[in-house]
Amino acid sequence: MGWIAACVLVALFLPLAALLYLDNLAITIRAEKALEKIEKLERQIERKQREKDRREPDTFIGNPVFDRVRRPFSLSVPRPQELGKR
Repeated sequence: MGWIAACVLVALFLPLAALLYLDNLAITIRAEKALEKIEKLERQIERKQREKDRREPDTFIGNPVFDRVRRPFSLSVPRPQELGKR
């Protein structure tokens, strides 16, 4: 009697396990597709940001030249009025 019950349980649980496995597989495939879409959108955003950074900056804040730290000079620099006199 015990063997018959064990066979019935295996016969019931085997399809159930297969259904769970297939469901898990389908969810994994959907997650991979969603991840690919997200990565594609991230690449597009990064590309747009790089294109935006390549353009001429509109303000001093966006210009990388003005982001540098200025060091004090020990050389004498002529004033702008003196430059035109040459």
